[in-house]
Amino acid sequence: MKNLTARETQSVLVENRLNGPGKPGFAFLNPSSAVFYDWHAHPCHQITYARRGTTQIEGPDGHHLLPTAHAIWIPAETRHRTMIRDLDGVSVYFDPACFPSDGADYIQTFPVTAMVREMLFHTLRWQAGSAKQTPIAQSFFQTLGLLCVEQMQAKTERLFTLPRAAHPSLVRAMDAALASPGQASLTLALHHAGMSERSFRRHFHEETGMTWQDWIAQARLFHAATLLAEGQRVTDVAARIGYASLSAFAKAFTNLMGMSPVRFRNAQTNC
Repeated sequence: MKNLTARETQSVLVENRLNGPGKPGFAFLNPSSAVFYDWHAHPCHQITYARRGTTQIEGPDGHHLLPTAHAIWIPAETRHRTMIRDLDGVSVYFDPACFPSDGADYIQTFPVTAMVREMLFHTLRWQAGSAKQTPIAQSFFQTLGLLCVEQMQAKTERLFTLPRAAHPSLVRAMDAALASPGQASLTLALHHAGMSERSFRRHFHEETGMTWQDWIAQARLFHAATLLAEGQRVTDVAARIGYASLSAFAKAFTNLMGMSPVRFRNAQTNC
């Protein structure tokens, strides 16, 4: 994976004209290679759709997974960093002045209908700056924005989000766990946090709304999605993220992703 520095990331923003407004919007295909963009923000709202591959985005409130057949919303001026792995998808950018005012103000993943998916890819006909004087483009982006807001509002919970804490001790424990989810444990988390188990559990739940056990279980499944998207075998992935039982892994993964590990992996290579 290519890790871009802050300066290199900024250069990409300038190259793709993401450092300024783009009325009413524009789009481009995402790079298919594995790239890790450093922290950045841009003045346009962003919606990225994944036709194949898996992307993880870290924002102010935590880590967000973008699996196949879903889109992710990143509001304008929201600092984030992005890890892309073999993504076949499109990123669409909306000028905030031309977007519905009731759009979400936080990063979120949401499912999209077949019609919205096709509309997202249709925006590729407009490069940055090319749609400003085109009435049909203005109408198209406005309609697409309304439909995306409708899709975001239709879901009943925040999907594929791993909350992040603000307490420095909890952040140390989380970062250590995310570096190696399969080997993470409560004992190691307490060591990195420098806290008693009682204090750790209390502060962790207060800041994330989740127990440590539920949080690390979801972190492992996020990591599993990335490994499966790379084509790794289900049995190897289950063992690597700490599951002794293949059936337990398959059940947990299916509950989170809405499809079995095998089907998820196949979706990455058969699209």
